[in-house]
Amino acid sequence: MTVTRRWTSSPRVRRVLARVVVVVGILLAVIAIVTGRWALLFAGIIAIGLGAALGPARIRRDD
Repeated sequence: MTVTRRWTSSPRVRRVLARVVVVVGILLAVIAIVTGRWALLFAGIIAIGLGAALGPARIRRDD
């Protein structure tokens, strides 16, 4: 296993990364709604989905 893979296998780290990605997605969505830019809204929705997929329940181990 590589260092990055071991580091991200911890549920605490995965949860923090997921929350950061979701917060960035929410901020993009809010900015998009305020300014009326549909591309930012689409990017925010994608970021929220990626953050949900990064959660600690998605850990898969090969060992």
